Amino acid sequence: MVMRKWKVEAAAVLLCFLAVVFLRGVVARRVGENGILFLDEQGDNIRESALSHRTERIDPLDHLKKYRGGFNITNKHYWSSTIFTGKFGYFIAVAWLISGLICASVLIISYTIFYFKGRSEKKRTNVSKNGYNWSLHVVALLTLLAIIASGVALKGSTGFHSRAIEIENIVVQATNNASGTISTVSESVEVLQNDTQLSQNVEDSSSLELTSRKLNHEASNIQMKAEKTLQQVTKGLDILNAVTIITVILNLLVIILLLALIPFRLCQTLCVLIILCWLITFLLWAYSGLYYFFGKFAGDICLALDEYRKSPETSTLSTILPCNNHGSAEAIFRDVGERIYDLIQQVNSNITSLSLSLSKLEYICNPFSGPPEYYYHPENCSSKTIRIGDIPKIIEKFACLGSSSGACKPGEFIPASVYGKVQLYTDSMQDILDSYPGMKSLADCKLVKDAFSDILFNHCKPLNKYVHMCWASLATLSTISVLFVLLYASEAHQKSEFLTVRSVKLHMIVTNPSQNGAEIVSKHQKQRGIVERKA
Repeated sequence: MVMRKWKVEAAAVLLCFLAVVFLRGVVARRVGENGILFLDEQGDNIRESALSHRTERIDPLDHLKKYRGGFNITNKHYWSSTIFTGKFGYFIAVAWLISGLICASVLIISYTIFYFKGRSEKKRTNVSKNGYNWSLHVVALLTLLAIIASGVALKGSTGFHSRAIEIENIVVQATNNASGTISTVSESVEVLQNDTQLSQNVEDSSSLELTSRKLNHEASNIQMKAEKTLQQVTKGLDILNAVTIITVILNLLVIILLLALIPFRLCQTLCVLIILCWLITFLLWAYSGLYYFFGKFAGDICLALDEYRKSPETSTLSTILPCNNHGSAEAIFRDVGERIYDLIQQVNSNITSLSLSLSKLEYICNPFSGPPEYYYHPENCSSKTIRIGDIPKIIEKFACLGSSSGACKPGEFIPASVYGKVQLYTDSMQDILDSYPGMKSLADCKLVKDAFSDILFNHCKPLNKYVHMCWASLATLSTISVLFVLLYASEAHQKSEFLTVRSVKLHMIVTNPSQNGAEIVSKHQKQRGIVERKA
């Protein structure tokens, strides 16, 4: 009895010691990484080395060698090394499950041997009378700690889920903006292309049509890939959050039920709850390792986003978000700006020539600066100028749009067909000009940088905080559950042995009633004689 109690206490102390060492080591490492995380203001070189140093991890797919490939989500070795960071939770979960199976096998074998051999009854009256031999205060304290740890775990899980969904919404919004901008330009080009007479006067009409098709394909491709990927991410986050909440709540209910069963002698119910708590503890250890991996991955992402925000060309994210064609994009936009600038300048020159014969003609705003850069600055337009899309409103009074009689009024010298083409052309040009900042932002990766900056400054710290709360509280809750299982399993084992002894004794009475009945009568007579002498 003393040896068994000593073994239980020693196992509990050892478990607490391992948990403390594990948590201290993890927190110390995390503090060190956070120290590296705040070195971003000292320069890009330090930042780059910080990310490379952070991702140096043991790779189980490469014979446990260190992975040194940096942050690269397209590399399977990066994923294996990052997932392996939660090895403490995984290993403890597997060891706990295997030890449970071994313990159950030993108990079944010992019970079978004890029952069939019919061992002599040992002195267990003190155990049965005193009931559970650990202090109720200790159990109540562990239950209180389990409730606190469960609350923190639920808070961390729901907070991590909500922050991850918010980050996903930012990515969705950026994707929609990108695809919407591309679609707007593509539709405007298609409108110009569909007008056969206008397209005949446009140089490289076939090239324009090919460009339009490519834009449509890219817009639909971006939208389709984003929706497919984000749907999978959302489904995974929802499943993880739901499974975590269900497991934590179920574990808490089992612990409370075990505490409530202390005054009762329901051995079978106690054994079922112990087995259930054992399995839940296995899941909690596995979840703690999984959330620790998520914490590592979230830290990598935040560090990589900051690196990409500062220098997209040298960032490791450039493999999936290429921004290294900045020079060619600038040349294309400069060429577009030059053509539109020259066109508007030519129109304004014609307006100057016609101003002597036609009054109330307004100049068109030229949103591009002069050569050689041709920057887009629509805010520099004078209040006396009009947008290119407003040209139909100005020339409408000179257009012969027809009447009920079909005759044109005096001063209406612009045919209706020409007016329609002008309206079509100017509306398309205005749509292209309105989409120009978005296209420029997309080509310069500013759209992506802005989304990353929003994630980095508003969501990275809360995300890391919640995921840290989650894995730490799950590890604590797992340790508490281990102590519960060991304590209750020890007492359930003692209780089952006591009941087994009684069943063996009753079995012997049934099989040999004369001998055992005589022994009972003899004991009864002795007790009666003692009572009479005392009287």
